[in-house]
Amino acid sequence: MIFVFLSCVLLFLPVCYAQEMIFDHGKHRLSGHYFEASNGEPAKAVLLFVHGDGAMSYDAEGYYDLIWEPLREKGYAIFSWNKPNVDDSSGNWLEQTMGDRQSEVLAAINLVQEKYKFTPNNTGLIGFSQAGWVLPALSNKMSKVGFVVGIGFATNWIEQGRYLTKTRLQRAGKNNHQITSELDAYTNEINFFHERPSYIDYVKFAGEEAMEKGRYQFVLNNFKSDANHDYSKISVPSLFLWGEEDLNVDAKEEFKRWQSQPNEFVTTKIITNANHAMLNAASFSEQTFGLKQWLKLMWLEQGAFAPDFLPTLIQWLEKRPL
Repeated sequence: MIFVFLSCVLLFLPVCYAQEMIFDHGKHRLSGHYFEASNGEPAKAVLLFVHGDGAMSYDAEGYYDLIWEPLREKGYAIFSWNKPNVDDSSGNWLEQTMGDRQSEVLAAINLVQEKYKFTPNNTGLIGFSQAGWVLPALSNKMSKVGFVVGIGFATNWIEQGRYLTKTRLQRAGKNNHQITSELDAYTNEINFFHERPSYIDYVKFAGEEAMEKGRYQFVLNNFKSDANHDYSKISVPSLFLWGEEDLNVDAKEEFKRWQSQPNEFVTTKIITNANHAMLNAASFSEQTFGLKQWLKLMWLEQGAFAPDFLPTLIQWLEKRPL
């Protein structure tokens, strides 16, 4: 069942119009927001935004708004939703597998296509970070979408975690011996995960470094994620972007992989001076995003992005035959 609520929101957007829609995914109900194009014409496509990791609200606490504004001005509608257990969405995102997240995106696609009569050709997905283990599986020849954009995708969960750990240690000033020791500990932890231990056994293993129970179960269910198989089956136009200064994903290695194993449907680019979230790395040089960074983002608005990010995204989208 679909419930539609009309509401008026001012988010930086020229036209004040949004629909809040609650849709079913399994036994849970998810709360999403649909924004019309703001150029006064019927939308030429709808873009569904797919979150990365964490308890994300439909607008990523204002981050997405800054991307939506120029897209809506170009004639694109937007749909995004709160993750399970965020705001009005029921369920718990920590209990999801990447397969669960894929079926959740399909439910959202069905919603906007049924309600607004979009076709697969003019339905697109824009995903961030962890969505790299969600979107590729939905991008094959049987896809219900016509195009896909991936930002900061990693191929393999374990290798991405290794890179993130190494980068964190380097930035903390650790020497080579300390880094090697920590990476060995990371490998031991991964080997331990393969045994699928109970949370009690995990706490005994990890000690003070142990994750809280919900997060541990989420990692245990998803740490084997690898997109290689899904990459080989991508058959809809796709744009994959990485930030040159990404501290979370090995952007250069991911880009290199696509050059050695190209796919005619996939366009790749490294965005100069960008971090993991496509923000200007000179202003946003941290590995994590906290209150200080959010305040800076709200102050700078679109000026917070690396200069080449939005033009690259829009130019690629505008070439699509919608």
